[in-house]
Amino acid sequence: MTTNETGRAGNPAALAAARAETAQRKHRAVLTALDRAEERGTPLTVSGLAAQAGVSRQFLYSRPDLIKRLRRHQDQHPGDSGEPLRAARTADLIVANDTIRRLKHEIRQLTGRLDAGLAAQVELRDETRLRELYEQRGHELTRLIAQNADLGRIVEQLRETVRSLEDDLAVERAALRALASHDDNVTHIRAGQ
Repeated sequence: MTTNETGRAGNPAALAAARAETAQRKHRAVLTALDRAEERGTPLTVSGLAAQAGVSRQFLYSRPDLIKRLRRHQDQHPGDSGEPLRAARTADLIVANDTIRRLKHEIRQLTGRLDAGLAAQVELRDETRLRELYEQRGHELTRLIAQNADLGRIVEQLRETVRSLEDDLAVERAALRALASHDDNVTHIRAGQ
């Protein structure tokens, strides 16, 4: 470990600055990928943009300004709404729903633990014993409360992701209905052929 890494490990301010620098670098990479796609007029999906920018889809969904710009780009360059895109979006919906289900379960467990801890505190009428308990369990409760808040934010981000994917799915369904409504796009099959 270098001296710089050792300094960062023990310095919360340096860690925060490093995280902010990384987030800014990723943000710039996404903007560059969007600019290139706009110059070329190429359609983009969330997965495609994440791959081109070298970031995760979660990073994109956590940045509403980037998602809005991507949606504007998709409106201007809708591209082919073929099967691979539909399959990718369906897979995204399944993964998002599974993640939401898992996170809801974790939140229920954490809430139960938090409720049990709070109930134990209420039962303790002796102020001295309460202080002792807080010293013993205070750090764990603080960590659980923070983790619960983080999970709440993640659930909200996933809900936004699901809403976004549902919007995309609705647009694709409308496009398929429009294609199917034209006779030249439909193959008629007669009985006996």
